[in-house]
Amino acid sequence: MKLDFDLDYLERGGGGDSKTHDVIAAAAPGSEMERSPDSMELVKVILLGAPNVGKTSIIQQFVWNDFCDDYTATDCKHTYYPSVIINDRLYELKISDLPSIPYFPVNSFYEWTDFRFYGLRNATAYILVFDLSNLDTFQYIKTLREQISESRDIKNIPLIVVGNKQDILMAGINSNRNSNSAELRRRDIINLVKKHWKCSYVECSAKYNWRIVAIFKELMKTIDAMEYSAHNFGHKQVVSPMIDNIHNALDNNKCVIL
Repeated sequence: MKLDFDLDYLERGGGGDSKTHDVIAAAAPGSEMERSPDSMELVKVILLGAPNVGKTSIIQQFVWNDFCDDYTATDCKHTYYPSVIINDRLYELKISDLPSIPYFPVNSFYEWTDFRFYGLRNATAYILVFDLSNLDTFQYIKTLREQISESRDIKNIPLIVVGNKQDILMAGINSNRNSNSAELRRRDIINLVKKHWKCSYVECSAKYNWRIVAIFKELMKTIDAMEYSAHNFGHKQVVSPMIDNIHNALDNNKCVIL
């Protein structure tokens, strides 16, 4: 059975519906979703960020509609294969959840030496995650972005910056625990990301499933726009790999319509 789901419906608060949970649960371990479709080109997405910022929770909330309160550090690579539809085009995602990395490899030699099998340098897109309740974690992804820009042509790589744990931030605001200096730092971060990095920025809460869908919708809009531009106008910023042939899509996939 092919499972289609409208992501706009999820954004409007449909995530609590039992049918929604059944659809997303199709990607659980042991299902056919976990199998790598080697015959298909994939959009490879990697989440990067400091330890305990919620990278795994964001992925699992999106793919499985699930959140675990107990923190366990990611100690090896985990891969997820959801499918999404945007503008009547099907994309097969390969979302990689990695242990926190100390640096982004500048060349293939360093990648093979320290991060073999991670696929850092050939990702289609990156989601950089920091903790809104601990703004020092932004420095981690700022450094990583600088290293990525030294290694790859960052203008042609979709990159989304995500501030997680918005629930903790809002709790601090409501109880007046948030200092003015912290709020100014947050605004400086938003200004840097949007105006200088020219990246999309999303604040979310993996715990309460706030704007999790918006992260991947924004990412896929960027990827789809770049793919459309490359296909129709011959621009060189081709985001590869992409799914150009949707006729061989696998059955039993979680398929999300954006």
